[in-house]
Amino acid sequence: MVRDWIGKALVVITASGLIGVACGGGTPSPGAPSARTETSSAAVPAATPGATISGTVLGVIAPAGFKTLGTPISVTVTGTSIAATIDGGGRFTLINVPAGRVDLHFVGAGIDAHLVLDGIAANTTIEIRVRVNGNDAQLDNSGPGSGSSGPGPGTGTPAPDPGAARAEVEGTINAGSLTGSCAANNLSFMVGTTRVVTNASTQFRDGTCASLAAGTRVEVKGTRQADNSILAAEVEGNDDDDDDDDDDAREVRMTGAIVTGSLAGSCTASTLSFRISSTTIRTNSSTRFKDVACSSLRVGDRVEVRGLRQTDQSVLASRVERDH
Repeated sequence: MVRDWIGKALVVITASGLIGVACGGGTPSPGAPSARTETSSAAVPAATPGATISGTVLGVIAPAGFKTLGTPISVTVTGTSIAATIDGGGRFTLINVPAGRVDLHFVGAGIDAHLVLDGIAANTTIEIRVRVNGNDAQLDNSGPGSGSSGPGPGTGTPAPDPGAARAEVEGTINAGSLTGSCAANNLSFMVGTTRVVTNASTQFRDGTCASLAAGTRVEVKGTRQADNSILAAEVEGNDDDDDDDDDDAREVRMTGAIVTGSLAGSCTASTLSFRISSTTIRTNSSTRFKDVACSSLRVGDRVEVRGLRQTDQSVLASRVERDH
């Protein structure tokens, strides 16, 4: 009888232990994996490293400050969905910006400009000041947060200085120096003793990449590289030069302010005209506007005009550029 009672007690104890383990109420044996711990660890998302760019825009409409005349201006990281609207004080913040080379694209009424920043590091915050004017955007190095060699705010590491190595070269493309291709965005060439390289962010003005050839006169703006070459942010073809002697004789280059009451015609119809002093300036569909949009021209604006003298002594502008 005692033996039967002990046997029944063992069965009850064993069954209770099994139930406890099955329900998770028992203490797991040493070395047994914990499913709950593994699930919690797998559920933690991987961090996404990215830089933060905190910027202040200067010089839009108002030379000494920021003014949009009520028209919004946006800034986008080219090739991504990262974007911000510039507020009334000219400030913007871009978060989770990919590390490396970054192209900031500013867009608004009369504004379509690119600013290329090199050496952006992950998990850093940098502050920049940018002057935006028409199709031109440049770093402003006159104030704090302009890419100085001090540490970036809150990062403890030096902020990159994209403006420190800005470089320009002007001249004709050396014969036999063109290599790479426009299709692959890696065209390169020599101007004098300076090698110029291009990439997908390079902007071509007054011509296309495909139109570049030996002997073409160009003006290049970009950043100086370690091998002393220039990585071009902008390549501007000089199509104002003409081998025709008659055109050379008629070529005009003049600078001055737009006379009050002289603005006429329409940018949309490519018929805008105005006067500089006593000379009437006319535009057409071939006129190029640099550093200023046609629609943003106002009385009193100082501009530089290049063009050809017409029989009525007016000038048909090939290019209209803001005079800095």
